[in-house]
Amino acid sequence: MDPSFSHIQMVAIDCDETLLRSDNTVSEYTKDVLHRLQEKGIRITLATGRMYQTAKPIGMSLNLGNVPMILFSGGLIQELETAHKVFERTVPRAAVQRILQLAREYDWHIQSYIDDRLLCHHRNWQSDLYEAQTGAKAEFLGDSLYELSQEPNKLIAIDRVENIDRIIATLTPLVGDEVTLVRSQKDFLEIIARHVSKGDALEQLARQYGIGMEHIVSFGNAENDISMLSKTGYAVAVDNAVEHAKLVSHEVCGHHNDDGVARWIEEHLL
Repeated sequence: MDPSFSHIQMVAIDCDETLLRSDNTVSEYTKDVLHRLQEKGIRITLATGRMYQTAKPIGMSLNLGNVPMILFSGGLIQELETAHKVFERTVPRAAVQRILQLAREYDWHIQSYIDDRLLCHHRNWQSDLYEAQTGAKAEFLGDSLYELSQEPNKLIAIDRVENIDRIIATLTPLVGDEVTLVRSQKDFLEIIARHVSKGDALEQLARQYGIGMEHIVSFGNAENDISMLSKTGYAVAVDNAVEHAKLVSHEVCGHHNDDGVARWIEEHLL
């Protein structure tokens, strides 16, 4: 173990394009490193934009027990094995209605997450892409999607990069003071409640454990990781991370397809 990291008590790891390889798998080497880290008494949490339905298989494959997972980019903290919800903040209904009205008008692909259900208007290349990438099973509601009565954990727009830019430009002046707009990938725009982020959720989780943020290392790659990377005592971006994530991090580790996170942990924390 690197003596300069002897104070670390917890690690928070993003999933897609950070812990997971491009084929959505975690190597046996990475699993072994995480087991050894946990055996040393260092806590592990997964911090992802995913829902419980699609984060659970990742967590279970790691065999780490009932670890907490930060889901929906901070909108939900849920225990892996028991599914117990530790914290939840949904997107305000008024803002959701305005966003869905615009989605209907401009024919945006907007999907909603309620009670661990993925809700879409109809099947298209965006829903197929999301199902293939995450393993989620979508439900297709038609126009009923625009009439949801329950507040969702998150909305997400999926489109080509230039179209996501236009969606952000349209939504920001209309609902930017009511929701947080943040990319989890270049073509994925997450719409979550105000004052919700991976960083805020990690702070809450750390308080419950009596761990100061200075005793946490975080790993990420995308815009929705920046709040977490900028708040922990040490931040590590994977080599494939967006430039902004690298800029707010203390260090850049290897590529996600080369077990960059695990190799950094083995070198510095074990």
